Amino acid sequence: MKEMSKKDKKEFFENVVHKSIKDVVKSLPKRRRLKPPQKRKKPRDIKRETWLLQLSDFHFGEVVKAVEVGGIAEYDPDIATDRLGKLLYSVIRMLDYAVVEPKELVIAFQGDNIDNAIMRGQQYGQVAYGIFEQVITATELFVDFVIGLSKYFYKIRCYGVPGNHGRMTRKPTDSIPEDNFDNMIYWVLKDRLKKMRGISFDYEPRVQHLIVEIEKNLFWIQHGDTIRSWAGIPFYGADREKKNINEILGKFDTHIDYVLTAHFHTPADFNNIQMNGSFVGGDTYSVGRLRRMSIPVQKLHGVSEKHGIVWTRKLHLIDKPKKGEVKIYR
Repeated sequence: MKEMSKKDKKEFFENVVHKSIKDVVKSLPKRRRLKPPQKRKKPRDIKRETWLLQLSDFHFGEVVKAVEVGGIAEYDPDIATDRLGKLLYSVIRMLDYAVVEPKELVIAFQGDNIDNAIMRGQQYGQVAYGIFEQVITATELFVDFVIGLSKYFYKIRCYGVPGNHGRMTRKPTDSIPEDNFDNMIYWVLKDRLKKMRGISFDYEPRVQHLIVEIEKNLFWIQHGDTIRSWAGIPFYGADREKKNINEILGKFDTHIDYVLTAHFHTPADFNNIQMNGSFVGGDTYSVGRLRRMSIPVQKLHGVSEKHGIVWTRKLHLIDKPKKGEVKIYR
């Protein structure tokens, strides 16, 4: 059989193959696009979630001078106040994206609310003022923060655990959980908020953790200074600690679903462990000694009864860093 030339092949495809395809397509039933509604209605069968806000490592009173860290970070009481205001705005702004309004807001205060002034020898040179003013001012800022949210949430549950920066002794081994400036802040917060309808504040000064039920899921809330790092990495230690916690609770036929931790100033999410960020970002210790820093963020979660944490949002407390902010000598 004689092989078809290129011209014959082209005519064959145009007159036979293409015509056959067109005939088949013409025989198919006509299709029309679906018309979208003028206004989308919110689904009625979606169950309302509870929102969970992690609030930790405020370090109120700490001073980080930009020149000391090469211009990549800066912090002082005014900046701290501004970032707490940005966090308030961000939580409220998230309501605009919610399909349905949340049932309630749970706030987990996870410690290190102040920076202290006695933890290390040179600390008085790195704080704006003493412990008393740090505690009083931070407490009032938190009261205003919760009241600001009360305009948008009918029910707010607050829980507090102490951090390591709130201790009343220089050496960690001499400190006990009960004697902690974070607990002093929580005591005042609870008293200031107790007569406000729909707002509650619970803490236990004698322990370093709380087990809280949210949408029938159990959350272990802690600061995180009990986690042992490996080669400077806390994730293995956090995972090991969660397993140890559940091994203990298993003896009482109880099991935690999530661990909320902080302390390391690094947001992370792994194996149902939610590690929070900080308000500070970088400081002379993290940048100068550890060579590490993270952008200041706090974490907001949506929790459902059936699926637990169904979404997580990092709420950034500063604008995107700019290249020109880093000090470069020429």
